[in-house]
Amino acid sequence: MRILMFNYEFPPVGGGGGWVSHFLGKHFVAAGHEVLLITAQFRALPRDEVIEGFRVHRVPARRKRKDVCQVHEMLTYAISSSVYSFGVIKRFQPEIVQVFFGIPSGGGAYLLKKTLGLPYVVFLGGRDVPRPNPDPPYYRWLYRFLAPAIRGIWRNAAAVVACSDGLRDLALRTDSQAKLRVIPDGLDLSRFTPIPREAHPPRVRILTIGRLIPRKGFQFLIRAVPRVIQEATNDFEIELVGDGPERANLVKLADELGVRHKIHFAGSVPYSELPKKYKEADVFTLCSLAEGMPLVVLEAMGSGLPIVASRVQGIEDLEAVGTNGALFTPGDADALAQGLIEMINSGKRRVQMGRASVARVQKYDWKNIAESYLDIYREVMDKTQI
Repeated sequence: MRILMFNYEFPPVGGGGGWVSHFLGKHFVAAGHEVLLITAQFRALPRDEVIEGFRVHRVPARRKRKDVCQVHEMLTYAISSSVYSFGVIKRFQPEIVQVFFGIPSGGGAYLLKKTLGLPYVVFLGGRDVPRPNPDPPYYRWLYRFLAPAIRGIWRNAAAVVACSDGLRDLALRTDSQAKLRVIPDGLDLSRFTPIPREAHPPRVRILTIGRLIPRKGFQFLIRAVPRVIQEATNDFEIELVGDGPERANLVKLADELGVRHKIHFAGSVPYSELPKKYKEADVFTLCSLAEGMPLVVLEAMGSGLPIVASRVQGIEDLEAVGTNGALFTPGDADALAQGLIEMINSGKRRVQMGRASVARVQKYDWKNIAESYLDIYREVMDKTQI
């Protein structure tokens, strides 16, 4: 099978959605299929390269930052990828198209379907799905403007895949007619593995990972720290891995609250070094205001960590409260503090929750997730050949 993929982000650019296309491409190739991914050019990255056995081509785009993409920058990718796809179609001759994020990546696939009848499948990852209180707030108006295009891309797709139950339910508010299925994101179980942990280490290490943007909620984590300092019976430290436009504001907030000594801003870390970060931690926390299904939570669970996270799409699918962690209302710094305090003070129970995370995450192996997508492709191709 020849699979053409569109994704405006791809490692080392962007966030978790890029890694989804990376791992799916890798496993599609391992299963004997050919894959071509069209993504956005960024600085000096190669125009063409082969990664994990599949070809990656980068089309011209006006993206300025590795961690954040503005709307007008996405538009340049949408145009370039659409134009390039028509040029490559005769050479590669794809049998099916996989789109990551209907907006901005779905335009080329939509045009290929309308002109050549080539079927496509859409992956929904998070912010590409309209929501009531988006971050940034101006997305509320953007969603209204783009809603007809979003519905058009979804309705013309052979299938639309949400990565969590919560995201599927949210998408149905925009289009109740969409052919929605749920396939979760996955995990490389050979890379993210658990280690034995102490119930009473000298210092409980709390890890959080993400782009430093308002939607990731790191400001609430910092606001929670004063109470954690007051009520934790054991010493602790927080390592924040990631970079982005909010870094200076977050450092300033930590200074103002007098908690800078408890937080280590580690900056960006290569993906190859993340397993070591998880192994060095005792607890993982994620404070996002919105998600699809965060890969970092899957990776933390595979590494044997209990999770303290906001109750948003995707995380609810992964976490069982009281079994492998705690959930809190997004933006509630006090509830976040309470969850962290209980983890810091719990000792033996914290270690048991980490083991429960490992047990819960086994079914999310990327090989299984990739096979679920391939099942959809076969089903779609069987229908088109009738």
